[in-house]
Amino acid sequence: MAVRDRAQKLDAGENPDFEADTSRAHLLTVQEAINHYWESHVHALSEEYRGSFTQLTAQWLKKAPKIASRRGHNVRKRYTDFGSMFADRPLSSIRPLDIERYQKQFASPYVFNNALRHVLALFNWAIRMQLVDMRNPCHPIRARKVIRRRRDYSTEQIRQIAANIFCPVVEAVPESGTLTGYAKRDMALVKGHASVANDQMLELCNFMGILFLTVARPSDLVRAEFDHFDLEALVWHKHNTKGIKLSHSIYEYAYRSVPIHPRVAAMVQAQQQRWPDAKLLFPSHTDPNQPRDNFRKGLARFKALPGVPEYFQLYDLKRIAISMMLAGQGVSHEAISHYVDHKGNLTTTMIYDLGLVDPMRPVTQRLGELLGV
Repeated sequence: MAVRDRAQKLDAGENPDFEADTSRAHLLTVQEAINHYWESHVHALSEEYRGSFTQLTAQWLKKAPKIASRRGHNVRKRYTDFGSMFADRPLSSIRPLDIERYQKQFASPYVFNNALRHVLALFNWAIRMQLVDMRNPCHPIRARKVIRRRRDYSTEQIRQIAANIFCPVVEAVPESGTLTGYAKRDMALVKGHASVANDQMLELCNFMGILFLTVARPSDLVRAEFDHFDLEALVWHKHNTKGIKLSHSIYEYAYRSVPIHPRVAAMVQAQQQRWPDAKLLFPSHTDPNQPRDNFRKGLARFKALPGVPEYFQLYDLKRIAISMMLAGQGVSHEAISHYVDHKGNLTTTMIYDLGLVDPMRPVTQRLGELLGV
């Protein structure tokens, strides 16, 4: 009877320990549970996950920036993080209605789903660790469906993007030898601007060319070092690939080796001549010991070139390369999956397939021939 009574209270969303031991039921507050969850689990996860968790769940855990800056100081957030909203309440007293009230703050489906994911993980952890005896209050809340716009590319657009990458378009640097006075000064500024723009474009094209020919993620290449490349054997020892970090094994290898195209070796040599004293392949211009954080200006110029769609992104190079290799190029799909760090998981590899239209045209042409039209 006691077991059945306890099960009925759990089905009703009640805490069976509330009446039996009031002090124990109120011992663990939401803030205490989040702090324990952080120390026990979250602090060992990636920096990106920790930042998202603190932003949506526990603002007090957010570290102060190393450099004092007032950037964004006057921007008010339109939501309250979960920990601040229910800080002093017992964790076992949180109900689905409370989760719903917290989730109503978010208009964006991306932020809505991200916040629900963090709170769901918090309660799952607390239940697994037997800190509370309750049902997860996040289960009745459904994630919002996100409709994403497809970034389709035609064969002609891919050909034009590849041409702009491997044959970079640079501005003509004007001559100022015959000018004097203010005209020469102004022309020197124009020349300096054109030289900087050309340098940015050449380095961006080296970055995109390596991404295209190695089917790598931008994050894999950002922290790549010159010592990771064996240019004689045409091998890249990928030390910082996401595929290694996603391993579910209790061990992981220091790096994985993949073959590279000779054009990639030429681009690596070009970067080595550009940064002879740097350790990273693409270092920051302000601090060579840090990786370059963005190619914003160069990418804006690249998108302005004819044939490059406005929605083009660096990550699309990986998707385009996978789609081209999947479209009957004589390479096994398992080999493609292993090369792109998916470890032979074709389901994951097919997610990147853009579904190119042109490789399917022979189907409809052959169908028309069979029908005699």
